[in-house]
Amino acid sequence: MVGLDFGTTYSGFAYCYVANEQEIISNDTWHGVLQLKTNTVLQYDREYKNVMLWGAPALWKRPMRRKSKGNDSKPVELFKLHLGNIPDEFKPVLPPGLDYKSAITDYLREIGKV
Repeated sequence: MVGLDFGTTYSGFAYCYVANEQEIISNDTWHGVLQLKTNTVLQYDREYKNVMLWGAPALWKRPMRRKSKGNDSKPVELFKLHLGNIPDEFKPVLPPGLDYKSAITDYLREIGKV
């Protein structure tokens, strides 16, 4: 059994085996760093098609300020707010060609690999 905390800014999970439900195991290591949760952030390629980094590492590598020919893109954050019942003007603007459903799916796919 898995419990997922898909948060707006941080996410984490815990699990237990049904045969031993007394022992709940929290994932406490993300990308080699000891912490209970990781950032709910994605770093895509320049076209926002492929996830390059996710979680805290997506924030460690910030794009260069000046224009370059590299594959730098801005981190995509706060996409979970699109699930809320809040006015559209308070929801974060996502990059062109990326909708919130794709961002959420991509993030959950990455966390599922852990």
